[in-house]
Amino acid sequence: MKRADHLVWLAAPAALAAASVPAAAHVYLTESQALAAVLGEFVSVQREQKILSDAQRRKLEESSGLRFPEPSYTFLVGTRQGKLIGYALVLDEIGKSEPITFMVAMGPEGKVTEVAVMVFRESRGGEVKEKRFLRQFRGKTAGDPIRINQDILNYTGATLSSKALARGVKRAVLLLDVFYPREARRQPAPSGRVLLPALPAGIATAGDAALYRQIRYRMGTLCQMRLWACTHEEAARAFAAGFAELARIDQVFSNYRDDSELGRVNREAGYAPAKVSPEFWDLTRYAVRQWRHSGGSFDITVGPLAKAWGFWQGTPRMPASSQLAEAQSRVGSDKLGLDPRASTISFRQPGMELDFGGLAKGYAVQRAALCALKHGAIATLVNLGGSSLYATAALGTGERSGGVAPTSCRRFSRTPARGRRYDESALPLGAWPVAVAAPRNPAMPALYLILESDWAISTSGTYEQQFQVDGRAFSHLLNPRSGWPVEGLRSATVVARSGRRSEVLTKRLLVSASEEPRAVRKMLNGCDWVLLEAAHDQPLFSQQNFRRSSVLVPAPD
Repeated sequence: MKRADHLVWLAAPAALAAASVPAAAHVYLTESQALAAVLGEFVSVQREQKILSDAQRRKLEESSGLRFPEPSYTFLVGTRQGKLIGYALVLDEIGKSEPITFMVAMGPEGKVTEVAVMVFRESRGGEVKEKRFLRQFRGKTAGDPIRINQDILNYTGATLSSKALARGVKRAVLLLDVFYPREARRQPAPSGRVLLPALPAGIATAGDAALYRQIRYRMGTLCQMRLWACTHEEAARAFAAGFAELARIDQVFSNYRDDSELGRVNREAGYAPAKVSPEFWDLTRYAVRQWRHSGGSFDITVGPLAKAWGFWQGTPRMPASSQLAEAQSRVGSDKLGLDPRASTISFRQPGMELDFGGLAKGYAVQRAALCALKHGAIATLVNLGGSSLYATAALGTGERSGGVAPTSCRRFSRTPARGRRYDESALPLGAWPVAVAAPRNPAMPALYLILESDWAISTSGTYEQQFQVDGRAFSHLLNPRSGWPVEGLRSATVVARSGRRSEVLTKRLLVSASEEPRAVRKMLNGCDWVLLEAAHDQPLFSQQNFRRSSVLVPAPD
């Protein structure tokens, strides 16, 4: 491979490089419900975002032996009638393989008052949500040891989850002492005063613009948003708009939320035509077109199969042949009744269910990036779970940038700086460094590329979520035509002009490779850039048709 002029660094944290849709996610509390549980009713809450400096991070990690990978933390400061009630912090800690989302509440004196588990995604260990376990953390401070089986009694069968909660609580009280030292704790701003999120002074600068980043939990995974903006206020508005758009899309297409539009359609469409929003209708029509073009290798009606294999809820398992046949009979987009005049969807077969898991993330990252652009960002990269990314920039008024004109910053492009090869500050504005993880070792990139404005990249892999039966590994990615998990490829990465296109193509490539490897070569003509890794330690294969979409760069030694 020809060496490019410069190397780039990993835009997404290595831990996110191969993340995907979680297994069964049990949502116990929303943020507002958790706040009411840990701080009480009738509490006014103010959000204060705190940036952890490199020096603070090193000191914390060296003294505690814990990791603090997040660049910023959002504290929820509660008051009642002007009196400080306490602080709350939402954290994610990995149990066995999936993050546990929970809230830690601390009083003005720095002691833990309550802990509440909000989302649990593992198949085992959910007992940690019980109050008799969580009560053990009450009264703990930054100076107290918080160790499982020593200071905190462990739950049998939930050791990893128990340890994750203990780590998280310890991190929370340490962070409270860093950002709100006892001698500096104060009453929050008077009621009515609006505080913008505290943003870094700028990771890098270009003319009047600075580079900002935030990580939040959206759509069942961690989302990192990086953007260039001229002011802190514009960056704050852009972040708020982008993350709000992700939350809105999750409300439409989530299959883990009973109150989503998708949940309502799945409940109603088997009995009568279900009225859907224009957005839901458009994405459904797009999915049906992709089903037709792919010969059924991509299908949003795969929901019954996912349930039969236990990938939606419960423990993954191999279904009986009769169960698999029954689920397979309910799959097929030709069984959907679509009425364009009434904007309704109906199921012609009882027990059908839609699942936008192979499409919604790619759609969401593009929407979020464009929203951030319209609310103050100059250039944006949205990374959802490390598997779906979209880049865009206000460098013109083209249709793909949403017609957004440049703002008042004086300069929009820069010459790459020597000695800063692994940083987007060394790239032209609107170009972003991205790493593609190696399935054999997801923590190590297989290669790097530079993603330019108005391009998307998606990765799907059979190695991400697996279970074994008699020594044979089965992936969570299912072939809609056969009903079985796909085999033959470890991963497929596609760069395309839209998020939904790149997302769909990765699924089509994986399914086609499991059935007819020769068909993959034909499909490559429809992709802008592709990286495939075969199973059984076979070599990587890549094809790049349009060099303007990305510049391949070898991974550093």
